[in-house]
Amino acid sequence: MVKKQGGDGGGAAAWYYYGKATSSPKPPSSEQLPSKSSSSLWDTETSHCLLTELKSSATWNFEDEAKENYTNTEHETAGENSPITFLNGAEMVETEPSNLGSPHEQWKQHTTDGYMMGESHTEEEFKNSECSKCSNRRPKIGLKRDFTYQELHKATEGFSPVNFLSEGGFGCVYRGQLKDGLKVAVKQLKDASSQGEKEFKSEVNVLSMARHQNLVMLLGSCSEGSHRLLVYEYVCNGSLDQHLSKYTKRPLTWDKRIKIALDAAKGLEYLHKTNIIHRDMRPSNILVTHDYESMLGDFGLARTQYDDLEHSSETSVVGTLGYVAPEYAECGKASTKTDVYSFGVVLLQLITGKRTTDKLDGKSLLGWARPLLKEKNYGDLIDQRIEQSHDVYQLFWMVRVAEKCLRRDPNKREPMEKVNFALATSYYYNIEEYNGSTHM
Repeated sequence: MVKKQGGDGGGAAAWYYYGKATSSPKPPSSEQLPSKSSSSLWDTETSHCLLTELKSSATWNFEDEAKENYTNTEHETAGENSPITFLNGAEMVETEPSNLGSPHEQWKQHTTDGYMMGESHTEEEFKNSECSKCSNRRPKIGLKRDFTYQELHKATEGFSPVNFLSEGGFGCVYRGQLKDGLKVAVKQLKDASSQGEKEFKSEVNVLSMARHQNLVMLLGSCSEGSHRLLVYEYVCNGSLDQHLSKYTKRPLTWDKRIKIALDAAKGLEYLHKTNIIHRDMRPSNILVTHDYESMLGDFGLARTQYDDLEHSSETSVVGTLGYVAPEYAECGKASTKTDVYSFGVVLLQLITGKRTTDKLDGKSLLGWARPLLKEKNYGDLIDQRIEQSHDVYQLFWMVRVAEKCLRRDPNKREPMEKVNFALATSYYYNIEEYNGSTHM
């Protein structure tokens, strides 16, 4: 993002944007930056001061830089220390890099890892396959299988209320454990109507070839008699919606929020590159581990863009109120850009800690936030629970990305490729303090 070089001893400091000398965005003056020993770096007064300084010089945008830098890195030849990648059936590297090195190397890993299409890999694992807190393991990447109802009934202890996890439009979700010890989440269809059957088939078909680090893995299904069940990997730490709740005892810190946003962006970019529209992007459909690795789930409303063309005469709107893009609400036509809009709402929630159902001065979340965005009163958007932990430059960057996602004209919204790039840039190319370390 922006890096400071030199100037530690009171001399002139050069500021760089992607390695180029720049005066925009304008860095804070030395008087505004606290000393290394200062404890007020992230207090409200300092944050508002820096945001004011940033917004006064916010004439930059990331489109051209994203295109240039993404193009320059995505075609580089992989070396022996390259990150794990899953690319169109190519042979996977089974070991992680021995040394991630600079933020640039970490960014390169971010932009390439996690991809896998098809079902040619039957015994591979995603990186970070075990939760460091509860030791829950991600399943091996393999072919989906057909489960029997008896097998799933036993795994969930008869769909016991003790194992109940959540309930959605599709049905109820239960925790289970297969006979090999693997923990799973079993989604049981409650709607025997044609619409319920349609959503069941959609979820199976959409995920039949999809494999990505940031998608909840579909392990298989059961279509025995009248029973319709989906079997997913179990994600151990609930949904983002639960962690953003005002009732949570441990609010998410800023570094966890931006990490979750980054992972979700990677998953959504992958879906769009494989011509899949999620159509229900919201915090309750973003699941997290105790390491705050996040994955997209609940694909009951998802469809491919080809399906959308085949059903072009349909104008029914699906999704969740508060996340639906204006053009989708008006015309019933979903696209990747409607997903981008929904993702912008999620970013806004990560920044503010608010829910779409919260009444803010009698307004909805977007009705309350849009005037603040227009007037660049970014400091008023910050969730008070993270005022002592957020990185003001990362916050500013995420706000700007959210603005671009929430543009009313879908043609002016950024594609997820650029959104992902921008978030990765703010995360891996962060402001460096005087000692040369990177705030995360």
